[in-house]
Amino acid sequence: MSVALKKKKKKEDISKKILSSFKKKGFNFIDLDMVIDTDLLTRRSGEAFKKYALNFKDNSGKEISLRPDLTIATAIQYIQNKRQVLSKISYYGSAFRLDKKGKLNVFDQIGCEIINSKSAPEQLVLTTILSSFRSIQKKEIIINDLNLFSVLVNLLNLPKRWKLRLIRHYSRKDYFNELLKRLETSYDLDQRKIKIDYNRLSEIKRLNQKKIIGGRSVGEIVSRFEKKIKDPRDNFNGSQSVKIIKDFLKIRVPFKKLKISLNKFFIKHNLDKSEFNNNLKKLLFLNSIIQSNETIIFDTKFGRETQYYTGFAFSLIKKRKELARGGEYNNLIKTLGGKQTPAFGAAININNLI
Repeated sequence: MSVALKKKKKKEDISKKILSSFKKKGFNFIDLDMVIDTDLLTRRSGEAFKKYALNFKDNSGKEISLRPDLTIATAIQYIQNKRQVLSKISYYGSAFRLDKKGKLNVFDQIGCEIINSKSAPEQLVLTTILSSFRSIQKKEIIINDLNLFSVLVNLLNLPKRWKLRLIRHYSRKDYFNELLKRLETSYDLDQRKIKIDYNRLSEIKRLNQKKIIGGRSVGEIVSRFEKKIKDPRDNFNGSQSVKIIKDFLKIRVPFKKLKISLNKFFIKHNLDKSEFNNNLKKLLFLNSIIQSNETIIFDTKFGRETQYYTGFAFSLIKKRKELARGGEYNNLIKTLGGKQTPAFGAAININNLI
């Protein structure tokens, strides 16, 4: 038997074993569509996700994409089936994604998702995924709760629109860093630029309010600018807020040292740590169900690159290869056209596992 055939057989054997264990945990296997509507990707993340997807047009000229992510494919199918009940789903398939150089990467994944659960689904998904790796020693688990960043930003002395902007663009690393630079230097408060903007506002108000400019209606542009006038940034110390954010994003510690690290952070910046308590309780609980002999790292930056994660997220790593990843995505289904629905899922990278 050739090496390729041996590898294929090994992949099939491992996949069957994992799917069998998922079934015992109550997850129902489904087949996911290989292609999805490109417009849905654009709706979810603008061009951010679309540029990494393999896009083409069908016979009718409609733009479609090979699925770049199986969680998104699962969410779309949930919406299409018009389901509004608890769903425990498992799947096996490939995701197709372009890297920054345009090279196609194919990921074979086995995953499980819990959608619309009234109780905390993280525990079942986490234990289900970890049970597949019991025989693998010296692995590292990275965890984070992305909602901690939102809590932190809302504690800062910043205008509401700036808080919303920082939270919204947290996953877009380059643009987020640009926002921090703007806050830190206050270059956008140049009085000459502000005067020009005021003159432009007068001109725009005379236009048809339904006319679309840069993807927004004239009425929306006027409304956003008037909010800025009512909520100015002149009296806020942006550089201090940026310093706090940058210090927070430097926190990467063994989980057992998390409380000490956060206490130092709160004291240094004179912040009310009580706002973090609920999130920390959740992290402590989830940490308690992970085997004590595992190396668990808390990293405030982890998970932000997965644009739809909203809360707890984790990754399982062995020898610098990611074997599995999962997280909470409570806003994804609504963004894709469904209703606001809580959800949590994770996937095993079969290629890296083998």
